[in-house]
Amino acid sequence: MEQIEWNLLVVNYLFLAGLSAGAFAISSFATYIGGPHFRRVARIGALIAPFPVAIGVGILVLDLGRPFAFYYLFLTVQFTSPMSIGSWLLTGFIVLSLAYAALWLPAPFDNLLRVPNRAHLKDFSQWTPLAPNTIRRWRAILAAIGFPLALGIGIYTGILLGAIPSRPFWNTPMVAQLFLFSAMSSGTATVLLVTALLGARHAHGYEEERRLLVSTDVVLIVLEIFMLVPFLLHHALSTWSSASSIELILGGEYTWWFWIGVILLGIVLPLIIEAYELFPVILKEGAARYSLALSAISAVFVLIGGFILRFVFVYAGQASHFLPLVTR
Repeated sequence: MEQIEWNLLVVNYLFLAGLSAGAFAISSFATYIGGPHFRRVARIGALIAPFPVAIGVGILVLDLGRPFAFYYLFLTVQFTSPMSIGSWLLTGFIVLSLAYAALWLPAPFDNLLRVPNRAHLKDFSQWTPLAPNTIRRWRAILAAIGFPLALGIGIYTGILLGAIPSRPFWNTPMVAQLFLFSAMSSGTATVLLVTALLGARHAHGYEEERRLLVSTDVVLIVLEIFMLVPFLLHHALSTWSSASSIELILGGEYTWWFWIGVILLGIVLPLIIEAYELFPVILKEGAARYSLALSAISAVFVLIGGFILRFVFVYAGQASHFLPLVTR
């Protein structure tokens, strides 16, 4: 019987870190598109981004067994250790995303963005508020810096698994790419869900932001499919150990989790719903059929599928192992 060392705490960490990366990426994208119609998307993504990953890192520290010894990770930088590099990458991303979120604080909280005044250094009320142009400039700067960082966080969650070659289920670079696209989709779905729950402020702006989020998520889901198909083929046509490991989701104990949770709930149903919304636009026959309810439902399906994807990969990966060579 396989020994499970990484449990649901690790699953939650991988999911939350990826979600934050995706939320930051879509916010950064909306920031550079510009225009009033995407302002809410940029703000919501920015305000979401720092917190899931911070919670996930906190969960991971608890899973170490000696949570107060986590600082050892920051005493050195080991370029051959994915966990060492990832620790610094996560720290930098959390700090940057917190600063980026602060720049998107809505009124009246944006009044907290101030520059120290030497004459009244101890009196915060006398500090100089940041000018709107300064705020916009720093939003653009942090968005540009943070976007590749967000991609790094998204792909790192998969590299963390792929760095363990003794588990044939994980031993392919397609795991990192799959986790990247899933992370971007989960973050986009979270922003889509929040915007749907908040409702539409005005019809035209609602259509523009919905088109951005829904079309982006469709592209990311399709990219997930393009990663899943070669992942399955790679294992099926590879070594005996790899072919045996893929049986865990092709008739083994994680089959229902994978095909119902990941494929049906996380990919097929959201893709059908979002394609239905975009279909008139694709055919250029009229306006899209955007619906707050459909957007919320598809977003929830994506998030459920994203979580189950990480559950299946973490647990099935640990259940896989190298098989002894057969000699004749």
